[in-house]
Amino acid sequence: MLSALDDSLMHQSAEVFAHTAESDHRFFDRTVFGLQSPDGDLGLVTSFGVYKNSNVMDGFAMLQRDSVKQFNHRYSRRLDLDYEEVALGPLSLEILEPLKHARIQLQPGNYAASYDIEWNSVLPPHLEKRHYLRHGGRIVRDHLRFSQFATATGWIEVEGKRVNFKDWFSWRDHSWGVRPGVGGFEPFNGGLESDKGYLGIYIWWLTDDAGALFQVQEDGDGNRLYIDGNITSRVGKPTQHIVDAKHDFTFHPGTRRFKTGTLEVKTADGETHIVEIESVGRPWAYKGSGYDHGYHDEKGLGFFRGDWLEEYDSYDLSHVEDVVLPGGKVIRPVHREQIARVKVNGKPGFAHTPVISNGPNKRYGFTGAAEVSPG
Repeated sequence: MLSALDDSLMHQSAEVFAHTAESDHRFFDRTVFGLQSPDGDLGLVTSFGVYKNSNVMDGFAMLQRDSVKQFNHRYSRRLDLDYEEVALGPLSLEILEPLKHARIQLQPGNYAASYDIEWNSVLPPHLEKRHYLRHGGRIVRDHLRFSQFATATGWIEVEGKRVNFKDWFSWRDHSWGVRPGVGGFEPFNGGLESDKGYLGIYIWWLTDDAGALFQVQEDGDGNRLYIDGNITSRVGKPTQHIVDAKHDFTFHPGTRRFKTGTLEVKTADGETHIVEIESVGRPWAYKGSGYDHGYHDEKGLGFFRGDWLEEYDSYDLSHVEDVVLPGGKVIRPVHREQIARVKVNGKPGFAHTPVISNGPNKRYGFTGAAEVSPG
């Protein structure tokens, strides 16, 4: 099947754009937008994903209010090569100018929230180093991702209360390729060495002077697995590549949720940047989006669910780490992403800060697995 993209001169393989050259059922193409109020009391994360080999488009909108409740809206439909319009019923994304200007909407309906928001970039995107992992002869992970800062202007309504806003801190990422844990099942060939532990620190910060899209990944012994990031000036200075970082976090007692943190970030030109981080509100519980075996069937993202599926629920986030699902089950999800405020060399700003810890970690005294079901 031909599409409008096939009238371009950008083909990458002997295929039309409607098909991927990759046969793995986990092949995905997903974009995510997030934003937050300055006080951290209202936040939104929304996303759209296409899984061509599974014949699926799915997406979600999660909204957090007053640090106590997360409202989840999940959608899935049959793709049937209909991907040029990024829409899932009431949820839609319109790219008005690539990499610069977009509109995200959730039309009002018989569910908790709705919104209409324009997204305007403030810095160019940063393309991360390739994420690649092979284990036992099988490719476990092979994907690219770019990320970007923006401001968001529009309105959000939650349970009948509407908030109009202008120029809130916002971010996006767009990734594509193969990653584990999507499409309903994961091929197994002996597993990975998960007992070594994992710590992933992603600090996407923005001040009036600059923005940085930075991440570092370590095993439980502190061995570096991956580092990537740039600091991009908003006042005309050259972009600086991050080459090293030291971290020191404090965690809420008895949890893996960070409270404050300090990063000492070094760039290729020899400069050091001190980043002070303060968590705000509650970390997102990504199970509500479909990640972490989400959806009622617990098959997660990219699983074929027929012509159309929509699900709505809400989570209690009153506790700093425990998440209460509908029906009262309590979980401690591994995948948590946090609204935060920062000071970078003394300059205030905002940040999106996933700090994800799983298994043992000598640096911070964690032992065992991160996910439990108290009681």
